Amino acid sequence: MSELFADVAVRAQLFSNPASIFTYHVPAQLRSTVVEGALVWVPFGRQRVQGIVLALYTSLPPHIQRTPEQQPSGPASLADDPQLPTIRPIIELSEAGITIPPHLLRLARWLHGYYRARLWDALELLLPPGAEQEAEVAWRATPHGMHVELGTLPASERGVLYYLRRNGETSEKVLHDALHGSPSELRRLCLALKERGLLTRATALSRPKARTQHERMVRLLVPPADLPNAISELGRATKRIAVLQSIAERVAVAAPSNGPGAGPLVSARDLPLMTLRELAERDYVELSAREVVRNPLDGAAIKPDVPPELSPLQARVLAPITDAVQQREHAVFLLHGVTGSGKTELYLRAIARTLRQGRQALVLVPEIALTAQLVRRFAARFGEQVVVLHSGLSLGERFDTWRRLRRAEARVVVGSRSAVFAPLPELGLIVVDEEHEPSYKHEEGVRYHARDVALELAALTESVVILGSATPAIESYQRAREGAYALLELPERVGRKANGASQPIPLPPVRIVDMRLELQHGNRSIFSRPLQRALTEVLRKRQQALLFLNRRGTAAFVMCRDCGYVVGCPRCSSPLTVHIVGDEPIQGVRSPGYELLRCHTCGHRELAPSVCRECWSSRIRHFGIGTQRVVAAVEELWPEARVLRWDRDVTGRKGAHDRLLQSFLNHEADIVVGTQMIAKGLDLPLVTLVGVVSADTGLHLPDFRAGERAFQLMAQVAGRAGRRDLGGEVIMQSYTPDHYALQAAAAHDYHSFFQEEIAFRADTHYPPFSQLVRFLTSGPNADTVRLAAEALAERVRVALGRLSFTDAAVIGPAPAFMERMRGKYRWHLLVRAPDIHPLLDELGPLPGWTVDVDPGSML
Repeated sequence: MSELFADVAVRAQLFSNPASIFTYHVPAQLRSTVVEGALVWVPFGRQRVQGIVLALYTSLPPHIQRTPEQQPSGPASLADDPQLPTIRPIIELSEAGITIPPHLLRLARWLHGYYRARLWDALELLLPPGAEQEAEVAWRATPHGMHVELGTLPASERGVLYYLRRNGETSEKVLHDALHGSPSELRRLCLALKERGLLTRATALSRPKARTQHERMVRLLVPPADLPNAISELGRATKRIAVLQSIAERVAVAAPSNGPGAGPLVSARDLPLMTLRELAERDYVELSAREVVRNPLDGAAIKPDVPPELSPLQARVLAPITDAVQQREHAVFLLHGVTGSGKTELYLRAIARTLRQGRQALVLVPEIALTAQLVRRFAARFGEQVVVLHSGLSLGERFDTWRRLRRAEARVVVGSRSAVFAPLPELGLIVVDEEHEPSYKHEEGVRYHARDVALELAALTESVVILGSATPAIESYQRAREGAYALLELPERVGRKANGASQPIPLPPVRIVDMRLELQHGNRSIFSRPLQRALTEVLRKRQQALLFLNRRGTAAFVMCRDCGYVVGCPRCSSPLTVHIVGDEPIQGVRSPGYELLRCHTCGHRELAPSVCRECWSSRIRHFGIGTQRVVAAVEELWPEARVLRWDRDVTGRKGAHDRLLQSFLNHEADIVVGTQMIAKGLDLPLVTLVGVVSADTGLHLPDFRAGERAFQLMAQVAGRAGRRDLGGEVIMQSYTPDHYALQAAAAHDYHSFFQEEIAFRADTHYPPFSQLVRFLTSGPNADTVRLAAEALAERVRVALGRLSFTDAAVIGPAPAFMERMRGKYRWHLLVRAPDIHPLLDELGPLPGWTVDVDPGSML
């Protein structure tokens, strides 16, 4: 039998081998089961680590990469000595028997090369949730330790040995949890026992955080006619008789006409295992186990829907998409449709065509809040073929969903950013809804953008991509203008007549209220007079309103009016936000609660001060507003209104988004107050008024995308109003009402905004006319961080000179916008060039630096 070797990416970090790929020998007993993409255990130095098989060879590959302990002491030639003894073997497959599809292995290599991430970090994104394991130090008693007289040992050592004699080999972590004390003292005791030959050191694998779940099942082997005889044979064993009768009753319900022979499998989850085993020994029953699939959609009441009639324009726009799906050819479509234009219905039609081709579909949404409503709509059309995948699910639900997708048991997955890595072996269509959303960019670990990953994934799988948005990213629209994407436009909202036929409906009128004039007229309320009148009218008509403010809490910061001191976070360079805690109504009565200051960056909390810490003045005041303050103002002005708050502070628990949405759809609230998570994608039929409490939030941040983000957010939130025959209106409150982003959003005019913004980008050479990379470093010492940033800036300038880049620019180094975060000082450096990858190749690995390719934020 020929030898077999494997390139394995290991869970270890070496700057001498950034990809951490090493060559291993596949032992004979694993040759039939080790395949490309398999998750395996391999030796690495003195450790055992997880790895993923990237390639297999029947002879030793010429590019062989040895692990550190495999390195020969001197020069060696493979021709002279194949070094077979130095190539260590793969130990075993991972417990779950996980394999990653080939196209996702290629995607991981692309992530590694494009985003300059560690290869293992990229591969880890592809593993099912909870599959990661670690090898831990473990201890067990030796034969001598099993028989030594415990009384001859010191009391502290006696406890350790006694526990191991009773429980067998135990990891050091479990041993510490059982015996308490300090970890270092426990290690000292174990080493002392080892030196005397009483313990031996071993390696134990941590249990996977997620694994398959099984339900105990039982089959009745006694025919119904013989059941009285069986009960008689059991005599006075009342417990066994009761269990046997319970099984018989369950069989009768499961198969009422069950005749001679063995009965069907029924659940035995609540029956005592010992009694079941006793009955099995007497051949009355047969025990087995059945895998239980944890599906978050189980029990959801979803009625099948009937596809509505498409408008003529919708039908024309859909045609090239379905043609590309039918031809199984790779294509990218930018679907630019105003809010309410029926983009989702086109997604559904394209998916239906994909499923008829025997392929799978992936639908990405930017916010978990959007998945609940969208999943219901997709499930109404495609039933049990639909699954959902996002971080709001339990680990077990995500694990089971991953396995169902890998086996192609589900055909449509709807999920947030990370769902782009779902194992879809028969992928044919990818939909990126709200493709412009910043939340598609991952801001830690592998800093990928899910939209761009989806584009690469589609190229690898010859799939069709639909990028949908009412406000496309500037880069995406420019690529469509240049011909890289096919541009499809839906400029009209679509409504339905009584007979189901489509009809155009108008976009809601938008009014911008100048809050400077409100102040001049003596209105110091957070609500302008037009917004107050509009809210009163909505409540009178028993309709619904949405109030938007992209800031949580009660007040933005606390400041002393005598000396100007602002209460800041002790670990971050940001003010603390005021929250009212404990003010939730109980049986209709609202308690006053208390003021708590929170840092939205690191989570630091403290009670709000009653006097200034600098000058001891009692003139401490709140400045700025948040969603809690808006709710309080609504309840003060309209005490009869039922108000719902929807922000991150109230959506931490599983299913919270869905519960809030259903409550509002059921008209259990008149007004919803929320942050950006309610600003896009939701279909709220009774909302006839949208009020933007402060349209200026985020508009003037030091980020070249600030205007684009403000326009997109305002246009999206305006799109929540008037989506049915009731009509609607939008009122934006601003202190800078003439800003071009707000004016374009008020006019529902994407094209005029694009022309203004693309001219700005061309003048300043920002994307799409260049590519950016951001280098970020941090540390506890401000001077050390500054010097490191200055040194890297000099290295970058030298590297750009060697590359003869004449149209590149180095911006910085400078302190980050949030200069101090979680106790560490932060400096960054921005490089702008036509292509930044030659520069990254020239610089090589940068320990201590975060390399952010195509950064989503400059802050």
